[in-house]
Amino acid sequence: MASADRADAASLAAGQDATLRLLQKAFQRLGVREIDPAGEPFDPTRHEAVLAQDSNTAEPNTVLQVMQPGYELHNRLLRPARVVVAKAPDS
Repeated sequence: MASADRADAASLAAGQDATLRLLQKAFQRLGVREIDPAGEPFDPTRHEAVLAQDSNTAEPNTVLQVMQPGYELHNRLLRPARVVVAKAPDS
C-alpha cells in the first residue's frame, strides 16, 4: 500500500498473477475443481447456457465458449459454468 502511488502496470499485473496462483493452490488443497467444458456436450446439471449461437462447425448442444468457469467441491456443484452453446443454423 505504501508504494501504490509508484506502481506501474507491469508490477500490478505481476501482483495480480501471484494472488491468483495462491488462490488456485488454496482451491486445490481444499478439493475445489474448476469446470471448463469447452468442446463438451452441454450438460444442464453442470452448465448454465447464457446464449445459443448458430454454428456450422460444431455439433448442436456443444459448448462453444466458456463465459465463466464453474466450480465443484468433491464432485458437488458449487457454481455452474456459464457457457455459449451451439445450435443448428437457421435455414
